[in-house]
Amino acid sequence: MIYIIIAISLVLRLVNLNQSLWLDEAVQAITAKGPFLGIFEELRGDFHPPLYHILLWGWVRIFGASEVSLRMPSVIFGVGTVGIVYLIMRGVSDQRSVISNQRSGVGERGLLKSKSLAPGRWSPVTGRRSLVAGRWLPILGAVFLATAPLHIYYSQEARMYSMATFLTAGSAYFFLRILKDDKGWLRDGKGVGYFLFTLLALYTDYYVFLVLLAQMTYLAIKKKFKPLILYSLFIILCYLPWVPMLITQVKVGMLATQSLPGWEKLVNVSFLKALPLTFVKFSLGRINIFDKKLYGIVAVGLIAGYGWLMINGIRGWFKETKGHLKNKLGDFKGMVIMWFFIPLLISWVASLFIPNYQPFRLLLILPAFYLLLVFGIWKINDSMIQIIVSSIIVIINVVSCSIYFFNPYFQREDWRGVVSYLKTQSDAVAVLPSETSAWPIKYYDPEQKIDLVSVAKDVGVVGGIGEIGGDKESQIYYIRYLVPLFDPNERILAKLEEQGYTKVKEISFNQIPLLVYRRDQ
Repeated sequence: MIYIIIAISLVLRLVNLNQSLWLDEAVQAITAKGPFLGIFEELRGDFHPPLYHILLWGWVRIFGASEVSLRMPSVIFGVGTVGIVYLIMRGVSDQRSVISNQRSGVGERGLLKSKSLAPGRWSPVTGRRSLVAGRWLPILGAVFLATAPLHIYYSQEARMYSMATFLTAGSAYFFLRILKDDKGWLRDGKGVGYFLFTLLALYTDYYVFLVLLAQMTYLAIKKKFKPLILYSLFIILCYLPWVPMLITQVKVGMLATQSLPGWEKLVNVSFLKALPLTFVKFSLGRINIFDKKLYGIVAVGLIAGYGWLMINGIRGWFKETKGHLKNKLGDFKGMVIMWFFIPLLISWVASLFIPNYQPFRLLLILPAFYLLLVFGIWKINDSMIQIIVSSIIVIINVVSCSIYFFNPYFQREDWRGVVSYLKTQSDAVAVLPSETSAWPIKYYDPEQKIDLVSVAKDVGVVGGIGEIGGDKESQIYYIRYLVPLFDPNERILAKLEEQGYTKVKEISFNQIPLLVYRRDQ
């Protein structure tokens, strides 16, 4: 069954994979095609660790730099994460069987061979019929993530988020295996697997530190101070070589924020809106509902329904453990709870001081989100209600994915269309607010056939403007992109009007407005 789910997850992540690169992907692509040391120069202004950049640099030298090729690593990591979620949930399911065995007086080997916890069978422990007992528990978790719209979206993006989620899930898997048998953490490669996945994850995305904090907090609560100190020291020592670049990135980021007053609004969700929006995006992905009343109703319904399931699962955890983490099942569920809530809440509170909160940056806790939903479904007493609730979640996922697949508006910016159009215009002069946004044009126009004028030459807002078009140009193509950030005072429009240009046409390339201005000679 899991192989069918893996195949479905792969197919879903291949749909529309060749859509146009957007700005950040284009930066990633051009950097990957450039010299190796250029990676570290670009990373000065890209607040991420280097591992994904290095991986993609090697990848494009083997498989090329087309849209599909650039995104295939993310597809692979996305599908791999589905498999890891299955393994995590299988560990939970196996542990539940052992605990049920202890309570019912059945031998462990005999219970694992029995059919008492097969789908829809009566449980001797809970005295009820259950859909998600036994082997269906991991299957359900894998199905939820395989069809998850937000995970599919970022499994199709040539950025590090899918890779970070895969490595974080791998770290969680080995961490849970160590908790299950902490006396032999070097046995069966558990310790090696944990350190490897954790370290690679930390070199992929800084948000992984929040997941690591959740793991260390859990060890502290369990009073396992020896492995806490050992794990922490090992990871810190391995990360020390990157600290100087991290400090440089922080300094460059602070300078960029000062130079671009609108940056905070662009990259940060308001404090009150952040948590509700995260739950909605985790549920629906990147799609939107333009009717605000309908959107509000859907959002409240999702938050209430999914929130109830999560609370139901957490209540079950407290009931099983009496709040004291006294059994192995408590380890599994307690760690998943912390995996989700500690990064979420810390990021939310930190946004008051460091304005950088966006739901997609927390993609690495999305597996924990769906695992908590599975825990909540497990605690429902009626198997028919379990089937209905599980089906509703899958239907929401599939409908959201379908809207994303078939409505180009919710796909990525169509820079490929912009460049193709401009290439068909004779003697086209294109105007862009800032050269920092010109990466997609460079990717799709490597021969530089388009005459491009970037008004702002550095990281900052548009300042003094000279002649944009010159004396001979009668037609200007203004790519009105990230204007609130680079030209909040609309100085470019004012300059075009001052030079006698009149807007004659506006074309939208999926959220990239292209304004055509003409001047009578």
